[in-house]
Amino acid sequence: MLTQAEIAAKEKELIAQGWTRQFTTFPNRVQEYLELYAAMGLEARVEPWALTANQDPSCSECALTGIMRTIFTRKQ
Repeated sequence: MLTQAEIAAKEKELIAQGWTRQFTTFPNRVQEYLELYAAMGLEARVEPWALTANQDPSCSECALTGIMRTIFTRKQ
């Protein structure tokens, strides 16, 4: 599992590449959202982490942290 510092660094890198963090969801819903964003003409990517440094750090101990997925989008 990534640390908060590693997540923050990865997210910063993605944002610098033009990606926008949309939201975090359970893995079973990811495909649905990827299809929705594709229909909207957006490129989408999924990252296997759930938190960012500006969120509640107490949740880093949450059992769901390791299974949630964060969706990013950018214009194609």
